[in-house]
Amino acid sequence: MSELTTMERVGLYGGGALILIGTVGMGLLEIVAGAPHPVSGEGQVVHETLISLSVRSYTILLGLLLLAAYGISNLATKPPEDTSV
Repeated sequence: MSELTTMERVGLYGGGALILIGTVGMGLLEIVAGAPHPVSGEGQVVHETLISLSVRSYTILLGLLLLAAYGISNLATKPPEDTSV
């Protein structure tokens, strides 16, 4: 594989890191911090999160957008290789 440019590094490493932080990192933080799950008087579990679900969703979405931007720019800037013999 050739040397990665700065834009490729940002797209690949940044996108992958944001997806991992949004899923694994924040999930482990929820487990370790012990977010309360109290049961109401009617028996319904009220789920309270330590980190807002919208923050978690936007973190994952930003990671996916970075990976998509890398893929589109890679497709647009690099010509296809000639495979004819």
